[in-house]
Amino acid sequence: MTGRVAVLKAYGGDFELREYPVPEPEPGAILIRLTRAGVCGSDLHIWRGEMKEVYGGLPKDLTFGHEMCGRVAKLGAGVSVDANGAPLHEGDRVTFLYFFPCGRCPVCLRDEMGSCPRKARPNRVAGTPPYFNNAYGDYYYLRPGGFLFRIPDEVSDDIATPANCALAQVLYGLTRAGVRLGDTVVIQGAGGLGLNAVAVARDMGADRVIVLDRVGARLDLARAFGADHTLSLAELTTPEKRIQAVMDLTGGFGADMVADFVGYPEVVPEGLRMLRGGGCYLEIGSIAPGNVFSYDATALVRGNTRIVGASNYSPWALGQALSFLRRNLARFPFARLVSHVYPFAAINDAFREADWQQRGNDGLRISRAALAMTD
Repeated sequence: MTGRVAVLKAYGGDFELREYPVPEPEPGAILIRLTRAGVCGSDLHIWRGEMKEVYGGLPKDLTFGHEMCGRVAKLGAGVSVDANGAPLHEGDRVTFLYFFPCGRCPVCLRDEMGSCPRKARPNRVAGTPPYFNNAYGDYYYLRPGGFLFRIPDEVSDDIATPANCALAQVLYGLTRAGVRLGDTVVIQGAGGLGLNAVAVARDMGADRVIVLDRVGARLDLARAFGADHTLSLAELTTPEKRIQAVMDLTGGFGADMVADFVGYPEVVPEGLRMLRGGGCYLEIGSIAPGNVFSYDATALVRGNTRIVGASNYSPWALGQALSFLRRNLARFPFARLVSHVYPFAAINDAFREADWQQRGNDGLRISRAALAMTD
């Protein structure tokens, strides 16, 4: 039996679908038949070549993708439960971490598995056994020791697909940054990360959520996800105007927390100036190397400012993300977060459309595209 894997030969170019043998799972491993894969903003960064410093020069048979869900195809010997201890069977719908913290280092033992210095990622060179190492393939081979969770029956594949990236990342970051009951939270950017952050901040007890974005359709959706105030960059055209708008909405004190989900370094100094004394700035959006900003360090000291960066997450965050979705299905319009679904064979169209919509600030690109892997 064989399955397809999407292989990128040149940055910004077409994917090629190649067939590889489907492996039998070793003891402790799980073979998953993927049903959905997401086109995340970070995947667009990779595709464009903006992560060259990470992957090195031109791609050589590059395969990637990390947002995904599917059904258990085969269980390796010794696997009978998921990471929560729930019984696991072939055919169960599942999602899982796309990285592998070691679990046995001083960082992991402090419940900071997302920061594990030894964490491994799947091989991104196509043709490397067990072949199905990333989201853009018919299967995924979850190696022994991976963290996998059953998806609640009520949660559809489209809604579950971003859970192991955007939602789990946001939930973990806001928890680390310390959102508290009654807080005012400013969200910079209403893409997939930002919209999830609006819902999570509201669920964690934030009293006021303020969202900034340039695209009117995104701001409309932010309100549907619970934003109290939306500020348009098309109307507030300078940092000074946006900072003043936040100050006006907070009685001149500033926000308890500001979070960047944009990924452009120039938003960071602006966001820091929106904070109250003793406030916290959460940085999640910047993932491509070279995002450098300048800021007065004395202002950080005098403002007693905390800055928290969050990349990846501890496994509990994915379990909590699925529970969050089940609990809030009727409260927030999660189905609207995936604006386009393409068959796997049309992956080139999916990437070009997602990139075109982003360049043009098209309101239809509310968050991201998804691939139906069972076309």
